Amino acid sequence: MSDHQTFLEKVESQLNELFPVIDEMMDNSSIFYRDDNRSSDNFIVIGAPKYHYSKRDEKTQILAREKLTTFISHIELILEHANPNTIQKTKETEKHLLGFISQGSGHVPSSTDSGKQFFRRECSIYQEFLKLFHKQESQLILVPDTNSLIQFSDPASYRKLFNEPFTFLITPTVLSELDKLKINHRNEEFRNKVKSVIKRLKGFRNQGNVLEGVTVDKTITIKMTAVEPDFSKTLKWLDPVNEDDRIIAGILELQVRNPADRLVLVTSDINLQNKAQAAMLNYTDTDDLE
Repeated sequence: MSDHQTFLEKVESQLNELFPVIDEMMDNSSIFYRDDNRSSDNFIVIGAPKYHYSKRDEKTQILAREKLTTFISHIELILEHANPNTIQKTKETEKHLLGFISQGSGHVPSSTDSGKQFFRRECSIYQEFLKLFHKQESQLILVPDTNSLIQFSDPASYRKLFNEPFTFLITPTVLSELDKLKINHRNEEFRNKVKSVIKRLKGFRNQGNVLEGVTVDKTITIKMTAVEPDFSKTLKWLDPVNEDDRIIAGILELQVRNPADRLVLVTSDINLQNKAQAAMLNYTDTDDLE
């Protein structure tokens, strides 16, 4: 199961998937050249555009806009940590690209081929920015949800999923859920099981600073995060009062700081798996541990 793409690779794929859509949009469009500045009433219109669309591909426009908007929503998360000059340039590029896709009168290229070239040229700022992360060493980070951690509290159990060194990351949302379950769950046997999981986790704290990472079993690093995710800087559809969304937002926040790392959510919850996929996060099923 080591074939999970990094977040960086997924964002780059999103961008590359845009180009054939733009090519199709332009191939299905027609551009004509008007060699004077006269209107249909024979009034002279100074500075009127010389190139005009005689045919637009509205269907592919919609698809292209949808794909670009989705790409922007993900790369903006990484750009949050870029310098202000880069952020400003990408904001301007976004406007240019959306205007181009709209095929309005102010965004008409001289030919369909030059339109394709324009789009690729404008996107080069994203490509160059993403290249900055190519030299980073990729780390594998497993993030269990609450039920996975209760079912398999020994980090060494997760070697069955990945036969390589990994960081075992516990999010504050999961820790909070454990604390609630040990008190509020109606089943005493289950409450006791949760308490044993918490005891194991506290044991890791005795071995070092878990916020920085504690190495156990030679190749596994146990790490805990203490800060809840900032929902003002995450995907807009995530709800801060929803526990699953808090897990997704927390993982996503860590992922975008290091887009070359492979963060993998471990969960058997199909709804959480769907949300991970929508957020372009990797996941694997807890059932694969059995």
